[in-house]
Amino acid sequence: MPSLLKKLTTVALATCAFQATAADRPIQFPDYNSALTITGFATQSLHSTHTPGWGIGGDAVYSRDFFNQGGGFVYFPEGTDDPIFNVYIGSGYKRYAQLQYGFGTEGELYRFRSENDLAYLWVLARHLMKLDLSLPTRYENYPNNRWVVLFSAEKYDNRHYLDNVSVGLGLRY
Repeated sequence: MPSLLKKLTTVALATCAFQATAADRPIQFPDYNSALTITGFATQSLHSTHTPGWGIGGDAVYSRDFFNQGGGFVYFPEGTDDPIFNVYIGSGYKRYAQLQYGFGTEGELYRFRSENDLAYLWVLARHLMKLDLSLPTRYENYPNNRWVVLFSAEKYDNRHYLDNVSVGLGLRY
């Protein structure tokens, strides 16, 4: 019998998936600010390099302008026996800076999440290598590219040894 947390996570992810696949909101428009992003990431705990140490994880987050929701998991092979499942809800500036409150198998947590287009970061890095401080234009960075780079930081209320930072790669739908 699935637990209440697993049921809530399933409902939240299904809601995000149905909203993101609506035919009236295609991803091809660069001004389109809502999307479902599925991401895989590597994570490192902040307070200790041994317990729990490094880990892997994944999440699915639906963002719409100033509102975002989603869920995910983190698994520390050296520090925990079971993966940690979390559900998030939050607010922020589009997908670029999100503050989220979550609840999961290890209690309450706070999370900062930032998601940027991989093509935009690539063109920005090429500009900086040439000492060109101008931002990439829409014609340079392929705005229809769906690959994203993720940065997140999690802080748990009661289990400080699980506080971590993550870097990952994802796909936006």
